[in-house]
Amino acid sequence: MAPVFPALAFLLWLGCRNQPDPQWVESGRLMRTPAALIADVPDSLQLLYSQIHRLPFTPGDTTALHLVSLPSLSNIEWTAFQKLTRAVAGADKRRIVISGVTGTGATKQAKRAANLLAGDYKRVMHIDCAPQFDLEYHKKYIGTETEKGQFIPGELLQFWDVCHRNPELSYVAVVDNFDKINPETFWGPALWEALSSKNPTAEIGGKTYLFPKNFHLISVTHLGPGSQIEFNEEHFKRLGKQYILPPNPLELLAVMRLMQRNSDLNPQQAKAVRDISETRRFLFYFLKINDLLRTRYTEGHQMGQGTGLRELFCDTDRSELKQTVLNHLNALKPDKPLEMKDLDVFDETIQNDGLQPGTSFMARQIQILHDTGYFVEITMVATTALLTALVGWWVFRRREQLIRLYGEQAREVYDSFESQILGAEAAARRLEEIKNEVDELVLKRRLGYTEGLYFLAFIEDKVKRIEFARNVSENFLELFNAFMEDNVLTESEYLKLRQFLQTIRHKIPADSYESFNRKVEETYAANHN
Repeated sequence: MAPVFPALAFLLWLGCRNQPDPQWVESGRLMRTPAALIADVPDSLQLLYSQIHRLPFTPGDTTALHLVSLPSLSNIEWTAFQKLTRAVAGADKRRIVISGVTGTGATKQAKRAANLLAGDYKRVMHIDCAPQFDLEYHKKYIGTETEKGQFIPGELLQFWDVCHRNPELSYVAVVDNFDKINPETFWGPALWEALSSKNPTAEIGGKTYLFPKNFHLISVTHLGPGSQIEFNEEHFKRLGKQYILPPNPLELLAVMRLMQRNSDLNPQQAKAVRDISETRRFLFYFLKINDLLRTRYTEGHQMGQGTGLRELFCDTDRSELKQTVLNHLNALKPDKPLEMKDLDVFDETIQNDGLQPGTSFMARQIQILHDTGYFVEITMVATTALLTALVGWWVFRRREQLIRLYGEQAREVYDSFESQILGAEAAARRLEEIKNEVDELVLKRRLGYTEGLYFLAFIEDKVKRIEFARNVSENFLELFNAFMEDNVLTESEYLKLRQFLQTIRHKIPADSYESFNRKVEETYAANHN
């Protein structure tokens, strides 16, 4: 009983303590985490480029920075970009699908990763899809036939020819918004089917096209509601595994720190980006909003760091920020819309330094009892109930231990019988002894009547199984001996014994079955040699 009291004391302390909000804790951790944009780490970027292309690393080399600056240098958080680029470079079959909600920067990161992977923006093809242009994209990029039946390769197949002519170089195609058209229609039946094989080869227009080994395909899709085509395993099987790019609070934080050098901010904004506490409150809201959208709806309902939320970082923008979230979510027409009160509760956590008021169990219960005037009476009843529960728990545990002890003994006896360590009579006798011991415990009230009945039924079942197995084994031996009275086992008798063994196979111990089976086979073999 001694260990119970410290546990109760701990539970009492826990019950009296308001709980910190997990997103508040996370916001504090992020505030202490270095948040760098790719422009801040040119040498790290160059090292990544050197590793991908297996080139010697030279500090101060700006080749990689120049590549990711095309068409312009964007605010991309370094850690997330490095992870995505490595995923693209190491993708199975050189194909990958990058998915993210609006504002996560999936397209801009994919394009810059493509530049880095190719080593030259001229070796990157960009395909931006638009709804209802499935066939037009197929004709433009895969190819079309003239009225005379001549096949004219499209831009992508021509791009592949360039890849084959320069096997020492890397080439990349970025297909943006691929979920706006049907990928199967885009590729056409022959290529779509070929993409599911290890070495994609297709016959198109009388010519064989092979997926180049130095060609990488990056498909970019929107995550969540709003896609024209919902990608499934068939798509990922052909286009590569899905890489989900989540909203990035570190990028949001890095951009806010960058804004500290922006002279165009108004006084309120300038104060907010320099105020650590105000920045943390905004970061908490960003985390909390996405946690709510993800848990109540799906990952695809979240808001990226590049959405309109990014401009609403001041405390005075809080009402507009909430309305922006409501507009975003409700535009997706969810089954259960968000309401302003769902977001208002976040303010209470901020006002209590990250602790959620009223979250302690004891605080809620005591307040209810005080309001009703039954605090003293209910406290006494609760104390009595607690003591009764502890005594009942102790008695239950004692009975549970007894049942487990005798249950294990019964199982050991039965297992010994099945493995032929114990004979049927010895096993039945030992089970009878265990049964008598349990009867004695019930009479002394050390074991409940209900538990005793259950256990005795368990023993009775084991005894019946042993008796049944013994009878079946005896029947087999009687039949075998009857057939062997003339010391000859005929084919007909052999087949009958085999059939009989199959019918009793799962009714006797496995070792007995193997022994009987071996006896029949050896006898029959001896009679027919």
